[in-house]
Parts: sequence; structure tokens; C-alpha cells
Amino acid sequence: MIRISNFELFFFLLIFDILPSTISILQNEDRVPNAPQNVRVKTQSTSATLWWDAPPDPTVLIRGYTVEYGEGSISQRILIEGPDSTSFTVTRLAPNTNYVFAVSAYNEAEGEDGTKVMVAAKTRPAEGLQTEKLWPPTSVRARIEEKSLGGSAIVSWDDPNPENAADNSIDATQRQYVINYGIYESDTQQKVRSNAKAVRLTGLIPGKEYEVAVKVVAGDGSESPWSIRDLFLVPETKKVSKFDWFCRLNDTEMCSIDSSPHWKLCTAKHDTYTQRDAGACPRVQYPSSPAHLTTPPISLPDAQHLCFYFRFALLNFHPGQMKVEIHPDGDTSNRQIVWKTRMANVRTHVVQNVYIPFSQQIRPFKVSVSLKWDGQPMPRVIVHEMDALSGGCSERSTVVPGGCVVPPLLTIKKRRRRIYLPGPILPRRLQTSFSSLFHRP
Repeated sequence: MIRISNFELFFFLLIFDILPSTISILQNEDRVPNAPQNVRVKTQSTSATLWWDAPPDPTVLIRGYTVEYGEGSISQRILIEGPDSTSFTVTRLAPNTNYVFAVSAYNEAEGEDGTKVMVAAKTRPAEGLQTEKLWPPTSVRARIEEKSLGGSAIVSWDDPNPENAADNSIDATQRQYVINYGIYESDTQQKVRSNAKAVRLTGLIPGKEYEVAVKVVAGDGSESPWSIRDLFLVPETKKVSKFDWFCRLNDTEMCSIDSSPHWKLCTAKHDTYTQRDAGACPRVQYPSSPAHLTTPPISLPDAQHLCFYFRFALLNFHPGQMKVEIHPDGDTSNRQIVWKTRMANVRTHVVQNVYIPFSQQIRPFKVSVSLKWDGQPMPRVIVHEMDALSGGCSERSTVVPGGCVVPPLLTIKKRRRRIYLPGPILPRRLQTSFSSLFHRP
């Protein structure tokens, strides 16, 4: 009987060129495999294909490969079984995005996987989803927060781009908005990002005019052009008495306002067809005219100049009348009309900001906003806010957004009759001269 050592068997197999077919009998898993060789990658818009060569050491058993990838860093891992699988295609990638890929071999040896080979690549832009296909935001608007301690504004906008399936997938990147703002015609601009269609800008300088523009950034990294910029003025800081009265109507708070049965609280609504804030709006079944909203008693005896501010919107054309009256607390017979207008003069679907100056009130007083109409349904008016302020009104008190001027009333005495003429408020000395034309001794 002839005995052959392991060395002699190996030499015999090597001579007769049959070693490759039986090499597996010499492989072991005492250690992890070496790194794969010649790792390559080729990308499409939503996929990437990787190729590699097996590690060069044939004595270490390979049971499969690991493919890892992610945007900027590794976040996903895929196991491929079998030593002969030396290629793999990763799918569901985002177009026009930078990715990192890593390939390593593994077996059942104790310890970590084999050495990783990392490559980076960028997917191609998706056909038909170029940047210019995204529409810029519309209706960019800024609302000043006058009650905040520092200058601030809330900027909101509409996104005309519809949502798609990719935006709602589990691993999708959320759509964002970039807001660029700064002092008008200044070289210094700032940018902030928001996932919502509104953002609060703080640290604004009072008395300065600002410009703001917004663009859309989709989940795949594509961007829209900038929107049409909006200009807004941050008002000068005014000292406010601690007794000033504010009421911002919402869906739960009426601020102790005394209201007629015509009113109810309605919630904010922002969709394709309706853009409105919360406030007091008419009921579906409402009684006859008139309707009123009256403040609780307000005490500002030390204020030399007072201002009543209210914000409302008219949703349909109506020939009725709206007026603002002031009367002492407990004395409704002594009413003073400080503002009145025909609603036919008010532009519909535009938020009106009305500032009404009035004289000092030594006694506690109430302010009433009332509507009057004849022979037709109640006008669809939403009242958003009512404030009584010390220190007087701003110079831009009669100008409202959208270019619409709500005409105040000029009261002229003529033969004990009161005539209401719509027009701008005149300076006090001109009112005196104008009234003298109608006065008879």
C-alpha cells in the first residue's frame, strides 16, 4: 500500500492541472476575506450597478458579499449570498443625487466583515423632471406682528406644484422651501428653510423696508425659480400702554366681545379655492338687520390720542353699510360714529386693515362694529381682529393691502343735518375751514 503525504498530493494536482477544480478542499474560514478588487459603478437616473472581482486569496472561503449605500453616508445594507455573485444593481435611487457605495466580502469567521471598498457616484437627472418643470411659489405675502417685542413678520405663500407619489413614499425626502429676505436694495441677504408654507422672520429692524422671495426644493433636489418678491415695511416701535386692549378672534376665543345672534366663530381655511384666517363670521340662519360686535369696557383715561384697529374681509358684493361707534360704558344713547362706509366701496376677498383715530375718553368706553342691510341676506363678512390702542394711529391708517382704500366719513354740519361724504380724512385745520363754508350765523 502506497501512502501519499499532503505535500505530494498538492504537487501531483498542480502538475496535472486539476488543482482549480479541487481547491475548495484547501479553503478555510479562520479569518475574514480580503477586500474585493476593481470595484466599479455605473449610474442611471434611479439606479446604480456595481461590479467587482473576488478577493485574490483563494485559501479563504467566501460565502457572499455585502453592498452598502446611502446619500452622503452609509444608511442601507444588502447581503448577497454566493461567492460567484460579483455584481448587483441598486434601485429606487433619487435622480441627480450624490451617493456613496461600499462592497465587502463575508464568511462565518468571528469578527467584522472583510475590508470595505468604497466608491462615490451621482445619479443622472431624471428625464422630464428638470428644474424648470417646478413652478415658483405664488401669492407670497408678509404680515407684520405689531404686538411682538422685536420686529417680526410672518411670510406665507402658495405652492402651485402638485404632490406626487415619490413625495409620499416612506423613504422620500420631504419637499422644502427656501426663503431669501433682506433690507430692500441691500447687499446683505439671509436664507432660511421651512417644511411648511409659512415662516416667521425675526430680528427685523423697525422703520426699514424688506424684500422677500421663496423657491421650492423638491425631494429629488430639483429647484424652482424664485418667486416674485414681496416688499413690506416694518413699522417704527411704538410705546404701548399696559391698558391697551387686543382681541385676535379665532375658533375658540371671543375675548369677552358682546355679539348679536348673527355671529359665530369660524376656523381658518387655506386651500385652492379659499384663503382665510379664523374669525367671527355670519351664521347660516341669521336674524334680520342690524348685526354688531361690541368690545367689553375699555379704560384708557390717560391716553391723549386713541386708535381703533380692526381687520376684516368681505367675501361677496353687498350694498349694505358698516360703521364703528364709540359710547360710554352703560350709556348706549350717547353714541359717536367715528367711521362709516358703504360696503359697495369695499373690495371683496381682500383683507382690510382699518385704523380709526378718535379723541381721549376719560370714562370707560365700548367700541361697536355694526352692519346694516335691507331686504336681502346678511353680507358675508369675517372679522379677524379688533384692537383699542393708545398713542394714536399710524400715518398709513387708511391704506389697506391690495390697493383698496376704505373711505372714512367726513361729518359736515349744515342746517342741523349730518351729511356723510366718502373721502380721505383731512387735517384738523382743513376740516375747520371746510366746515365754515356751510355754517350760517
